[in-house]
Amino acid sequence: MKDDYPKLFEPINIGKVQLMNRAIFPPISTNFALENGRLTEKFIKHYERRARGGVGLIIIENTSIDFPEGKHMPFQPRIDSKAVLKDWEWLTFEVHKHEGVKLSIELAHEGWKKDGVDYLSPEKIEELVEKYAYSARLAMETGFDMVEIQAAHGLLVNQFLSPLTNHRDDEWGQRTRFAKVIRKRIAEECGWDFPVTIRLAVDDFLEGGINLTMGREIALELAKAGYDMIQADIGLGPKEKRLEPMHYPQAWRAYLAEKIRPLPVPVAAVGMIREPAVAERVLETQADLVVLGRTLIADPDWVKKVAEGKEHLIRRCIGCSECIKAVHDEKGPIRCGANPNVGNEEEITPAPEKRVVAVIGAGPGGLEAARVAALRGHEVHLFYETFGGQLVLAKVPPGKDKIGWLIEYYHNVLSELPNVHLHEGKAAKEDILAVKPDAVVIATGAKPFLPCSGERGLITPFDRILTGEVKVENKNVLIGGGGLVGVETAVYLSQFNNRIKIIKRSPAILPNVERITRGYLLRELEEKGIPIIVNRRFVSAGEGYAIVENTETGEKEMIECDVIVGAFGMRPYVPFVIDGIDYHIIGDAKSVRNIASAVHEGYEVGKRL
Repeated sequence: MKDDYPKLFEPINIGKVQLMNRAIFPPISTNFALENGRLTEKFIKHYERRARGGVGLIIIENTSIDFPEGKHMPFQPRIDSKAVLKDWEWLTFEVHKHEGVKLSIELAHEGWKKDGVDYLSPEKIEELVEKYAYSARLAMETGFDMVEIQAAHGLLVNQFLSPLTNHRDDEWGQRTRFAKVIRKRIAEECGWDFPVTIRLAVDDFLEGGINLTMGREIALELAKAGYDMIQADIGLGPKEKRLEPMHYPQAWRAYLAEKIRPLPVPVAAVGMIREPAVAERVLETQADLVVLGRTLIADPDWVKKVAEGKEHLIRRCIGCSECIKAVHDEKGPIRCGANPNVGNEEEITPAPEKRVVAVIGAGPGGLEAARVAALRGHEVHLFYETFGGQLVLAKVPPGKDKIGWLIEYYHNVLSELPNVHLHEGKAAKEDILAVKPDAVVIATGAKPFLPCSGERGLITPFDRILTGEVKVENKNVLIGGGGLVGVETAVYLSQFNNRIKIIKRSPAILPNVERITRGYLLRELEEKGIPIIVNRRFVSAGEGYAIVENTETGEKEMIECDVIVGAFGMRPYVPFVIDGIDYHIIGDAKSVRNIASAVHEGYEVGKRL
């Protein structure tokens, strides 16, 4: 309830504009715009849906003020021409349908490029200042309540602010000058009553760049220059520090806001704030506002649910990085591993005919299928051995506990749906037929496989390790398989004083893992002294050894070890099919992939039933 989180729901002013609460949805690239910078219906609906959830301020994603020269993303919106005014009027109209929600837009320019140009001429700098001011004027005319200047993440304004990149010996070598002149010109175009905020690099996380001492000085200068709110963020440093994998703790970046306070303007804290209690703690001690980025991607109703005392029904972002992989690795539209409605903001509608649906398996696919089918009005019977399926194992390795939030979400949601009936235990075909289903969803997941010979029991499947069924301490461990499961099992076993090697058949290491998470995990292996030996195929296992083959030379070798752990991969598991009844196979039971694929397939099949 609101009373439980008084700071979160306390109004605050940004300039002369009052926000109804302290929650901000920040600029997160979606790739929902067209290549020419025009907006799409999908783009509009994405932001309208976040507004419907009751957030105090929405800041539209990184938007070009100089298209296409200053373009930063492949499908980046633009606000540098009157040709796009109707698009933005459409968006502001849809967002402002929701009472109290305020709207801003991030004005950005990529900055340096590999184009052979050594530096910006003074004339070009003045031209860019005018473009910022013109874009701000267009934003005001189309109904925005304020604008934000992107001065972080290594983009143009950050480049002027950082001693690593600004080596000019003219007046623009005064590192805060560019940001100050932009603020003044916007005021000349829009008036000082039109708020301008700044997403500010207060630490570059690079030696020789902006540090926190400089960051505080810069923040104070810019506040005095007229910026109305400061988001305390990072600069030129590694992407891992702003697109964190799930292993990072909640609100770890909030200290950046704390360190630049007090200021004469509000300061917003950013970075992995997922739970209302954490948001409230940050507001009490570290910042004036909280930024809820991926938090509101996963659940756009986060603020509304907290206000109504339904925080147990929040679908918390688990940090799976599916959104980052989609936008930054694949250069495609954003998607979410936990929320299949991202990019498809449709309502779940009642089915034309009520049916009895049996769902076999309670992994992410089965749970989502059960949820959606129940919301459509069907009578749902969920059969399972383990509630959560493979998620129960996935949350065990260090730093992966947030995956447990998804299990909690489904448990809480399904418990409140009266038309969902839970059947725990191994189900036989007769158990399914006993409920007289009209349709069956098979979401039974996958099982580990062992692709080599050897005496039974000499190879321990990884799942027996992660469940704690088999304890391994102070041993020489050989792990077969260098995919995500093998790597995370190795990190898990490293906690127990084991000496570990990983054998991998192909040369590619974690090829399907989002690259920031991949970099984090490889660094973990290096720090823990865990080598990955590539181009090695398991041939056989014996007592205290394994025989492997070099896939390039065919040469065989023996590796001594106390324990062999099998993480060679998974194979779909379908225990039975029921003839004569409409059935659907989803998730890993269909094809072994990841959480996101299972959740999305569960949603789609639930919607079709």
